[in-house]
Amino acid sequence: MKKKNQNQMRSVFVGLFILVCFFLFPGICLAAEMPDDMLFVTEEYPPLSYLEDGVPSGLSVELLQTALGRDGIELPKDSIRLMAWTDAYNTALTRNNTCIFSTARTLEREQNFSWAGPIIQIPIVFFALDNTLKTARPDNKDLRVVAIKDDIGVQVALDAGIPEENIFQVVTTPDAVKRLVDGTSDVWVYARYPGESLIQTFAENPSVFYVLDEVEKTTYYYAFSKNTNPDIIELLQKNLDVLKSDRGTEGITTYERIVAKYLGPVCAEKTQARTQITDLVNLTANAISIDATGTIADIQSSKHPYKDRNDPSLYVYVYDTHVTLIADAGNPEDIGVNLAGKEDILGKKFRDEIVSGAMTKGTGFVSYTFTNPLESGIFYKEAYYSLVTGSDQKQYVVCAGRYVPCDEI
Repeated sequence: MKKKNQNQMRSVFVGLFILVCFFLFPGICLAAEMPDDMLFVTEEYPPLSYLEDGVPSGLSVELLQTALGRDGIELPKDSIRLMAWTDAYNTALTRNNTCIFSTARTLEREQNFSWAGPIIQIPIVFFALDNTLKTARPDNKDLRVVAIKDDIGVQVALDAGIPEENIFQVVTTPDAVKRLVDGTSDVWVYARYPGESLIQTFAENPSVFYVLDEVEKTTYYYAFSKNTNPDIIELLQKNLDVLKSDRGTEGITTYERIVAKYLGPVCAEKTQARTQITDLVNLTANAISIDATGTIADIQSSKHPYKDRNDPSLYVYVYDTHVTLIADAGNPEDIGVNLAGKEDILGKKFRDEIVSGAMTKGTGFVSYTFTNPLESGIFYKEAYYSLVTGSDQKQYVVCAGRYVPCDEI
C-alpha cells in the first residue's frame, strides 16, 4: 500500500513538473521534444546558406540558429546539411521531421509543407551573356532558358510566358553557368544575389554576365515536412517574430543585425508618394496642437489615419526633444525608449538628425534604413518631420516615413 502511494505521489510530482516546465520554460520543454532525427536541409545559396570552413553558414542559417537559440535549442552540427537543391527538396517531401530552406513559398508548394518565416525577399532575374536579348512577352517565347531542377526559377519562367519545352533543367549551378557559356541556353532564371555570387565562383570570366530583367520578387521561408511537430514550427515562428521586433534600447532589431551581415539595404517595390507622408505629418501635428493627450493615445493604439488601415507601412511616430519615442503607430512596443545616439545598420544616427533638424528648421526630410512590414529585408527609407507645440505646451517632433522606390535611389 505504501509503495502504491509512493508511485501515485511520484506521478503527481512528474505531472506538476511538466506543467511548471511548460508554463515557465516552454522553450526548454519543447527543446526536449525536438526529434532526434530532425534534419534541416539546404543548398549552396550564398549569402543565405553556404559552407564556411566546412560549417553551414549564411543569413538563413544564422537566423534559424538564433531563433531556436532564444529558447535554449542548440542544433547538433550534423543536423544542417547542404546538398543539391533537387535532393534537398525531395528529401523534405519524402522524409519525416525535415525542414528545407530557403524555400520560395508558392501556391504550387503551399499544401506540401508547413511554413515559418518569412526569411527574406530576393528578386528572381534572367542572367545572360547577351544583354540585347528581349525577355518580355511575346518576344521571349523563343528564349532557351536553363533553370535548376525543382527551383522556383522553373515556375517563374513558365509564369513569364516561356514555353515548357524551352526550359532545360539542370541539377547544379555550375551546369547552368556552363550552358550559358557554351551557348546551349540563352538565359538562366535564378535568384539575383545567390546567382551573382555563384557566377563569381564558377564562371571563368564573371564580368561578361549580365542581369537582364527582374522577373519577380520571391519571399523565402523555412518549409517543414507536414508531420513535423507543430509546436516546433510555432516556436520558430514566434521567435522569428520577436527577432524582427526586439528593437529595444539599441534601436536595431536582431533581424536587422543578421541581415546586415550578409545583405545591404534595398529599394522598395511598394511605396508612397512624398505628399502622403507630408500630409499625414501635417494632419497629426494639427491634431496634437489641439489635443495632445488624445492624439498620442490614438497613435499608440495604431488608429487610422495614424496607421493607415490599408497600408501598414504608412504610419506616424513622435519623439520628444530628447529623442525619446513618445508614440509610434507602427512599432508601439518601442514607446518610451530613448533612442538618442542609436544608429541604423549603416551607422546613421537618423533619429538625432530628425530631432535636431526639427529644432533648427522646423520641418525637413531625413534618409535612413529600416525594416518594412510589407516586404522582408532592410530598405532605404526617408522620413518627413515637423516640430509642433502640443495643447499641453510641450514640444513634439512628428514624423512619417516612406520606403524609397528603386527609381529614386
